[in-house]
Amino acid sequence: MRFLYSCGRLTALGMLMVQYAFAVTPTAAELAQAKDWTTKHLATASAPVFSFVYGDQASAALLKDWTGTASSRRVDADKTEHTLAWTDPKSGLTVRCVAIEYTDFPAVEWTLWFKNTGKTDTPILQEVLALDTLFESSTDKDGFRLLHARGSHEEARDFLPEETVLDQPLHFAPDGGRSSDGVMPFFNLIRPDRDGTIIAVGWTGQWAASFAPEVSGTHVRTGMERTHLLLHPGEEIRTPAMLLLFWSGTESIRGNNLLRALLLKHYTPRPGGKTVEPPIAASPHGVIPFEKSSEANMIEGINNIAAHKFPVDTWWIDAGWNGGQDMWARAVGTWTANLKRYPNGLKPVGDAAHANGLRFLVWFEPERVMPGTWLYDNHPDWLLKPANTPMPWRYQENDKFHMLNLANPEALAWVKSEYSRIIGEAGIDIYRQDANLSPLWYWRNGESEDRQGMNEIRHVMGLYDFWDTLTRDHPNLLIDNCASGGRRIDFETMRRALTLTRSDHIWDPIADQEMTPALSLWMPYVGIGAVVPDTYQLRGGMGPHISLPYDWYHEGDMWQKAAAMIGQVKSVRHLFTADYYPLAPYSLDKNRWAAWQYHDEAKGEGLLLAFRRDDCAEDHLRVMPRGLDPAKTYTITDWDNTPSRDFSGKELAAGFDMTIPAKPGAAVIHYQAK
Repeated sequence: MRFLYSCGRLTALGMLMVQYAFAVTPTAAELAQAKDWTTKHLATASAPVFSFVYGDQASAALLKDWTGTASSRRVDADKTEHTLAWTDPKSGLTVRCVAIEYTDFPAVEWTLWFKNTGKTDTPILQEVLALDTLFESSTDKDGFRLLHARGSHEEARDFLPEETVLDQPLHFAPDGGRSSDGVMPFFNLIRPDRDGTIIAVGWTGQWAASFAPEVSGTHVRTGMERTHLLLHPGEEIRTPAMLLLFWSGTESIRGNNLLRALLLKHYTPRPGGKTVEPPIAASPHGVIPFEKSSEANMIEGINNIAAHKFPVDTWWIDAGWNGGQDMWARAVGTWTANLKRYPNGLKPVGDAAHANGLRFLVWFEPERVMPGTWLYDNHPDWLLKPANTPMPWRYQENDKFHMLNLANPEALAWVKSEYSRIIGEAGIDIYRQDANLSPLWYWRNGESEDRQGMNEIRHVMGLYDFWDTLTRDHPNLLIDNCASGGRRIDFETMRRALTLTRSDHIWDPIADQEMTPALSLWMPYVGIGAVVPDTYQLRGGMGPHISLPYDWYHEGDMWQKAAAMIGQVKSVRHLFTADYYPLAPYSLDKNRWAAWQYHDEAKGEGLLLAFRRDDCAEDHLRVMPRGLDPAKTYTITDWDNTPSRDFSGKELAAGFDMTIPAKPGAAVIHYQAK
């Protein structure tokens, strides 16, 4: 690659233990707007922001006559908890709205809880909306826009960003019960008067959201897609959590960067109470099929990595280690090791990884259960089966997919105990949970008219309990949230897990070049790695976490070549969670460029990434870096050329050409303020 003014060389940054910091800073006006909104809607009972129907009466009318209380307490330096509660004097139904107000971000989160404190079943509770409010504009009601995104669907265009003018109602819901299957549960509502609000749903199930233009603004309604249920005496449930973040200015990217920073600080796992260190993982499955992994070849791969001092920190065993079936997908439901290939279980592999300074990552899929497995044969009473599944999900019904019912107390107790035991005995450091089924048609199969939604609620609550139990039993454990590749991304999962595989459309360089910037709009931890040690592919999959399914079993030039590339990635890992800026339009065309930037304002440091694709005729792209201080001097380092050079922020912000002579090709420029 040629930089406009000079060539450059990589500088040694020496980042081994990664400390992530966010750059964007909330303004006093943004913080005040969030506080005012929270005080009005969530700290006092004057204007509730939620709604429901109870016994055929709307909550707006009912709550006026119910006994209500309000309380607040300081949780820590950054959070204040507000609790609103009402009790129906007739039935004993108690409604609690528990909100967390962030004092360091213009954001607030809340969850609705319903409990029957009476002695008989409640009337029907339905149409529960965790958010039901009007976002007003002081100028033009027709000027609202909505930035939203596709979810994961095993397609090249997964996470495609879209912006829609709200001149007619829009409705969103995931496909089949996984929270980011087909659509992401994150939205940026952009007002015509220059400000906006990030709206996010925290629910690892079938949520729904609608945006409807009205006379004075946009009415937003979100909640579970279906609730029509009664509560038995003593029964308590929760609903989807909501998160709002308020931003000001003319550019929506500010709101997205504030969201990235908020999620990084407050919605990211902290194993052992420390900043998470995402894995740079070696996977054997580029050369060893799932059904061919064994104790012997896993330890061989680990030993080869140690002998070459290759700079990874995790050994990754995916599907196929368990059960006795020839096909990995048929073994889910038996969670003992395949004794033909792992005669001593997983522990010897975990011991070998730890002895060589590596963490141990292992795949599981607890919710899917197939015929002929231990759970299927021994506990059919714990299982749900689907019915009336539409195409293209009919195969799950035809192939007799069953689901472990986490709403069943015995099943939940078993899975918590059994998995905690396996993790402890095998020495697993990173627990990878997959979910290759669509749970909606399991939850809704056979539900009575007066309990619709209860299976989903209880299962999702059980799922959170399961994950929380694992990390409570194993405080240093990191959870990886995989669900057919990135189909369960919402802020309730993000606070418990990273998503190490964002899509099952994987190892496609052009798709990777668009998924990374597209997801960077909504998440601080975005990466995938590369299937071969190729500069073009690896740079498109760079991120704070990467997976490398290389050939760890043969000698050759791979070891030295790949080690140098991984060293480059590790030197800048701390920048992938900083502010994100797109530098080229989204496109999957082979005749286009892709480019984006990460910028840490506090450190005066950042990265520019650019990709010239196979059929792209132009050998250069004009880029306009963001966030640079015109008065500062920056040292510019081109990863592929030397020497480094210094330029003013004013010169760089005015724009320059990134030139890549070969196609396909990838360029990375690192900059650092002096």
